[in-house]
Amino acid sequence: MKKIAYILALILEIGAYAGAWIIHYFARRKLGMVRYLNYKNMSWERDYPVEALKLACVAAAALLTVLILLFFLKKRRETTLLAGAMTALMIALTALYGGYTLGCSTDVMTDYYFISILFLVAAMIQILKTGIAVLISKRRAEGEQGEK
Repeated sequence: MKKIAYILALILEIGAYAGAWIIHYFARRKLGMVRYLNYKNMSWERDYPVEALKLACVAAAALLTVLILLFFLKKRRETTLLAGAMTALMIALTALYGGYTLGCSTDVMTDYYFISILFLVAAMIQILKTGIAVLISKRRAEGEQGEK
């Protein structure tokens, strides 16, 4: 069951990055897509506090990443090598999301909001996977010590 959930999460994460690439590809190639993106950008900026939401999402992702990193460092002897690799990937994906979200805007890229949302989805999936891996590694180490 664990492996199936991990594989499904990985497929969702890859799908989010593939979707971001597809949206970016068609935003550069098709005028209809650019018109739709401009319409959605204007309507979202009119209806929602986009700047506040953007900063809140970056702060939440960064906070969760730091908390899981600290928990991993505290329990690093009990965790597996896979959890270490997942932690490094989590830091990289959160940095990618934060850098993209804070560094770009709709003035630079018309597909900015859509790609930012997909990067957030992928980063949060990785954060959840890493958090679960660190927690499971901790429990597994406690179970092995209790059996001896």
